[in-house]
Amino acid sequence: MGHWIERKPLLAACTLVALTLAAHAVILAAPGFYANDEWQKFDHIRLHGFADFARAYGTIRPGPEFGYPMRPLGFLEQGFAAQWMQSAPWAAHLVGVLNHALVALTFVWVLRRAGVAAKTAGLAGVFFVLSPLTTMATGWLAASFDQLYLLFLLLAAAAIVKLPASGLSLARGVWLLLATAAALLAKETAIVAPGGVLLVAFLVRSAHPAGFTWRPYAAAFVIALVPVIAYLLFRAPAIAASLAGHADPAYTPGVGNVPQNAWRFFAFPFRLKLVEMSAAVFRSPWQPLLAAAGHMMLIVAVGRLFGPRFAWAYGAGYFLFLLPVLALPNPGVHCLYGAALAMSLAMAAVLTKAWATRRYGWAALVLAAGGALLAHDFAIQRQLFATGQCQTRFLESVDAALATTPAGIVVVPEPDAAASTRIAIRAVSAREAYEVNGRPVVVFDAPGQQASAAPGKDALRMRMTATCALRPEAATSR
Repeated sequence: MGHWIERKPLLAACTLVALTLAAHAVILAAPGFYANDEWQKFDHIRLHGFADFARAYGTIRPGPEFGYPMRPLGFLEQGFAAQWMQSAPWAAHLVGVLNHALVALTFVWVLRRAGVAAKTAGLAGVFFVLSPLTTMATGWLAASFDQLYLLFLLLAAAAIVKLPASGLSLARGVWLLLATAAALLAKETAIVAPGGVLLVAFLVRSAHPAGFTWRPYAAAFVIALVPVIAYLLFRAPAIAASLAGHADPAYTPGVGNVPQNAWRFFAFPFRLKLVEMSAAVFRSPWQPLLAAAGHMMLIVAVGRLFGPRFAWAYGAGYFLFLLPVLALPNPGVHCLYGAALAMSLAMAAVLTKAWATRRYGWAALVLAAGGALLAHDFAIQRQLFATGQCQTRFLESVDAALATTPAGIVVVPEPDAAASTRIAIRAVSAREAYEVNGRPVVVFDAPGQQASAAPGKDALRMRMTATCALRPEAATSR
């Protein structure tokens, strides 16, 4: 693989892109989407045009609280993809998959610039493409922010990894500044950029202690810190509101959330059937213990083959991109996208060194871990496909029902036992296309849901079946 990457880099890059497309065929085939976030953007563009969408979402404003997303670059990319959600769902999904391929290619390129062997860099790219830590951000159109901010941070890293040999030139300083600023405008998680500079410096010092100097890295740290400080100052009122608890509960941080979230994120890769973090509380206690033990074995392998410094660096790299969300009540799986960099590089490095030194036990461990992660990846993809399929059937039924009822309101009572009410609610919640004068035209009469509109006696009552379609209530047995 190493000679192939060095001699035919274009062919190697095309192969990695082809692998990304093939490995995400289930996502590309999904007829629907994960939640209402994507459909809200589709509704806005369809009803008001892309120019109005760009004015609404592509501007820079501090917001009332930190949960208010200031992500103009991310939203513009999401709006671009959303245009095909109804006419060609595969095309909208293709944007996320190609984003993933681009991040993987950039990852391999940065590793090669850093002096990592071609074989190790190529394997790291493959492991990254197939990682379950990246699946949700790739398959959930509204989570493409994670892909974009990581892409820009990798571009920033491309300047940093050349520091030992070339120093920090003016061009590299500007490159680092602009890439960090772009990452912040894609997603606020990019505030970890200065920490990334320190992590790279630590790795370089550990690998090449002779002649190492902190001076260029200190300068890079300051340059990366400039846009981060500017961003935080601009959003200071919003941050203060969130810290004071005057925000959406989902975005109100609490120190007490950190241990639980750190534990769940650490155990997630090897919990092979887990799709969402919120589902973790419904699993038996021994599952996360076994999953965490599996992850710990990877760290042990790194320590045994490369030394304890690199084992600690792996832990820091895994959690670096999670630091901004650890204090949130329920951060999502898509936040693990950046953590996949550290895991993929660690697995590739252990596998190549173990094989070269004939320590086949460690190589077998990595291969077994890779198989488990691949199974987890496809479990998430299958769930995304099933969600999209259910959502599509529900929306088709809703549109048909609304077209036939004079009242203009559909009431969905408590569904059949096997029906997924959560998917249905997320399909139409807070969507402009399913509101009249600010009131929803699809009302759910289900546990935990309060009707925000009085449906009236003429409203059409439709029961949701196990296939996610709607049927007239009288025609479905209770």
